[in-house]
Amino acid sequence: MITAERRATPISEPPRFEVAEECVVFALCAQTYAVAADRLLSCLSLPRLTALDDTPPYLMGAFDLRGVLAPVVSPAVLGGAPLQPAASSDLLIVLEADGDPLALHADTLLGIEPLCAQPWDRRPVSAGTLQIRLSGGRAQFIDPSLIELVADTQGSADQSADERLLDFERELDASALALLERRAERYRSLARVVSGHRRWAKLNA
Repeated sequence: MITAERRATPISEPPRFEVAEECVVFALCAQTYAVAADRLLSCLSLPRLTALDDTPPYLMGAFDLRGVLAPVVSPAVLGGAPLQPAASSDLLIVLEADGDPLALHADTLLGIEPLCAQPWDRRPVSAGTLQIRLSGGRAQFIDPSLIELVADTQGSADQSADERLLDFERELDASALALLERRAERYRSLARVVSGHRRWAKLNA
């Protein structure tokens, strides 16, 4: 188990979301989500995760991305919906958040869409998420810099970090878990190759 050390930028009421002209659009259990396209680092197949102590309920765990700890957030739980358990075919949308990688759980990558004109100072659905309109319809926009990665010490968690990760992995059999372990080992040795920028190539395991 690992203890989370980084805390995201504190949010005000209401938070101000970054303006994006294009969004990377993805889905998890039929709910559509979007992130600013210029935040995208990579899209990876889901690896095996490690539980993180002192983290909020929407943080499923983390994995080693070439020596950098990358937290994995469930956009479903972040938006107030029930946890969607992992499948071996699932994806991670890896984003840049305050200089570090942060990954969002997804089951489908839908593509890139332009953002329709709209006010950006509306009250969010939840911390870090906002309902927006894209060319293909509505989506929950996620700003990774507004996602808190350390649990509120004033509240009591329903599950420990280990229990949360077990719940996330509950539908994976031994063969699927072994596949996720191999992916995790592969991601530890990824090379950064794009002109000095912190960006990783898309991999499919």
